[in-house]
Amino acid sequence: MTGGAAGAGATMVEGTVIATHGPLVRVQAGDRTLVVAARRKLTWEGPPPEAPRLVVGDRVLVRMEGEDGVVEVVRERRTALLRKAPHGRRPQVLAANVDQALIVFAARIPTPRRGLLDRFLVACHHARIEPVIVMNKVDQGLDEVAGWLAVYDRLGYPVLLVSARTGRGLGQIRRRLVDRTTLFCGPSGAGKSSLLNAVYPGFRLKVGSLSESTGKGRHTTTTAELMPLPYGGFVVDTPGLKEFGLWNLGRAELEEAFPEIAELAPDCRFPDCSHSHEPDCAVRAAVEAGRIDPGRYASYLGLLEETG
Repeated sequence: MTGGAAGAGATMVEGTVIATHGPLVRVQAGDRTLVVAARRKLTWEGPPPEAPRLVVGDRVLVRMEGEDGVVEVVRERRTALLRKAPHGRRPQVLAANVDQALIVFAARIPTPRRGLLDRFLVACHHARIEPVIVMNKVDQGLDEVAGWLAVYDRLGYPVLLVSARTGRGLGQIRRRLVDRTTLFCGPSGAGKSSLLNAVYPGFRLKVGSLSESTGKGRHTTTTAELMPLPYGGFVVDTPGLKEFGLWNLGRAELEEAFPEIAELAPDCRFPDCSHSHEPDCAVRAAVEAGRIDPGRYASYLGLLEETG
């Protein structure tokens, strides 16, 4: 979409950031892919974002003069999935303006970590992004997850059992992707790239392998990239994440992200109950009675410590 004149021989073009390469940005503007620079001081529409740096998914206005362009304006972000930057005290945005996040874990190897899954779910809740739990490589068996995966199904989270190798469940994923912007995230080795290649072979993404010595995945995606689908919609492939530190999350926001805890919190004796040690705590009583899953409660306590 082009706006009015922006100076002699210049036009403003609207598009979406599909990749960043240092000072250069790839922008999809209709049928055109532009490789342009970005101003050091961008104009951000709406409230200032917590992480004012261009990321994939950002809607931008580019000033074009002939074949040369520069990003000048960033539209207000509808959603943004943030985490605490590794080894730092600042936020890192994985992607902007996504509708849903497919959180991909391997069913067996590398061993799926419930704590990491819960971190993704909390971050999605905080960002108002719909999460979908995807267990890939189910052809390897479900012994590692059989004891707890049903917990998430009962809580109302969509859970998909899939296999990029055999094709099981791929139709469910394709139907969810149509006309939506979807973030694929999860730990290294879970098979995100294999899954995307199976969903749409045109991506031809590089596929990694597991380390024989550690059983952990090797990174194959090094930067996030927004890729169009032939049947409408976009997907964002992200690097595998070994950790996911939550950003700017207080106790109230954390409690709200655990629906089974938020539901019982009003029944606690103290309005500001942390559900960790206080007497007459309805949440702890529910854990002891088996009505709240102990693993989920352990995730909550671990994250509660991080909120300070």
